[in-house]
Amino acid sequence: MVNFSYPSAYRYARQLAQVCSAYFLIYLSFSGAAGAEPISVPLASQDLNLDRELIESSPVLRRWLADPPDVLYDIYNTPSFNTKLRLGITARNHDLGIEVGLEDAFIGTTPLAISGSYQQEFSGRESSWDANIRYYMMPLGSYYNFAPQVGYRQLNLFGQPTTSGLDLGLQGIVVLSPRSADLKLSHTFTDPGGKNETSTTSVFASYAISRHWRLGSNIQWRRSPARSDTRIGFVLEWAL
Repeated sequence: MVNFSYPSAYRYARQLAQVCSAYFLIYLSFSGAAGAEPISVPLASQDLNLDRELIESSPVLRRWLADPPDVLYDIYNTPSFNTKLRLGITARNHDLGIEVGLEDAFIGTTPLAISGSYQQEFSGRESSWDANIRYYMMPLGSYYNFAPQVGYRQLNLFGQPTTSGLDLGLQGIVVLSPRSADLKLSHTFTDPGGKNETSTTSVFASYAISRHWRLGSNIQWRRSPARSDTRIGFVLEWAL
């Protein structure tokens, strides 16, 4: 039987605590870049009594000791979804068209985001464009969020008067994987209270295939006193 004296047991416990503390710090730093340039070890590492060999072997730990991340700030100010440029194909009945757009371009570090899109059928019979601003109500790093939006929309429908004016609505988003996959649902009213008031409901799903490229699909239902129709689309997105 091995007889552990009190000093040796204390020494082993202290070393174990140091290792656990180091890995806990690595966990808090989320991720790190391999092959980081060597940096000088700050005084904080001496205060934690961390082994120098352990520090030198961990780029993440060195980076955390040099510049500890503000996790709470990231949760509130770093969006869990990307700003995206969009290009795709749309279809309504037997008519194909093109769609281009910008999604969620944030104004600085505020929860305000600008979006806009343009759709045109290849036949030239119908087109639409819109621009709006959204205010996200939850912390931007959340896995779900919702935003009231206000903007302008114009609908040029074949055989019908042009509908244009104030566009009011609400969008909800569920982040399935941060900055990789999300699901959005929106509902807006164009020219609310007018004789040609038009409501538009959209469901959009986006999934990352690389660091910047996304594949997306959407379904859009449009209802007005003159006509109701459904449009589907498939898009390629570039995440900024």
